[in-house]
Amino acid sequence: MSQRPPYLVFGAPALGDEELAEVIDCVRSGWLGTGPRVKRFEADFAAYKGVPAELAAGVNSCTAALHVSMVAAGLEPGAEVITTPMTFCATVSAILHAGLTPVLADVDPVTQCIDPRAIEAAITPRTQAIIPVHFAGRPCDMDAILAIAARHHLVVIEDCAHAIETEYRGRKAGTFGDFGCFS
Repeated sequence: MSQRPPYLVFGAPALGDEELAEVIDCVRSGWLGTGPRVKRFEADFAAYKGVPAELAAGVNSCTAALHVSMVAAGLEPGAEVITTPMTFCATVSAILHAGLTPVLADVDPVTQCIDPRAIEAAITPRTQAIIPVHFAGRPCDMDAILAIAARHHLVVIEDCAHAIETEYRGRKAGTFGDFGCFS
């Protein structure tokens, strides 16, 4: 009888000789967090998303990207940011870390993405932004969300941690709002 492994592997990285050589080259170059490889990654990622290279900035996580986006948007301290409860805790953590107030709006039971009607119902005079989360590769209803944001003059910061390849109506997720944040 064989013994079962202690962990069920959900997804293992595919690391071959080429990837390992790149890591060694990076360490030897002395550029561990910035430099020419990051610039190349930013340019390649921007090209993949179909946006100008100067709009891409590499950071260490989607959490950091969300935080930087809220700070860059100039949201007022304590302002409300509407998002979904159907997300990883990092979305709300980034809102709190930016000194803002998270407001949770319910999801559409079919898509599991934030429901535009729930966003509309959650808006108050203190609301300054919406963070739709493209959950599990499913796109949010960006037409409705952008219309709500335009009516109420709200910043839209897309959480695309689950959506690097997601498209909505033929357009790539992360290119609709004022900011698109990826893992």
